[in-house]
Amino acid sequence: MKFQPETVGQGWVVQAYDSNGLVVNGQRFEHSLIFGSQLPPQAWPDGLDKAFTLDSARWVHGQCPEGTEVLLVGTGAKQVFPGMDIRRFFLDLRCPVEYMDSQAAARTYNILMAEGRQVIAALIL
Repeated sequence: MKFQPETVGQGWVVQAYDSNGLVVNGQRFEHSLIFGSQLPPQAWPDGLDKAFTLDSARWVHGQCPEGTEVLLVGTGAKQVFPGMDIRRFFLDLRCPVEYMDSQAAARTYNILMAEGRQVIAALIL
């Protein structure tokens, strides 16, 4: 599915998403990654296992720059809610997080970026 082809300000924008990967600012990625309005795309090591564990949640949170308003976790082809340990981890840190399938997370990310929000997307592909 192709998304909006232009960039928004100086942030990172998802331009296309399919079953094999996604395109962010003209660069194709075929592995799980994390990126955001102030965070260049980088590989998400634990995302390669297609599992969202407490250790993975800690790593993802550690990548979030100060001032992050919302963290979008794309859980792959289907929406999967994490265990209570992970939800409690983010709750204790007062970190707003939303869990959705990765394609929905990519679309939501673009909308929030266009609004000028400080958003991070961690997508399992």
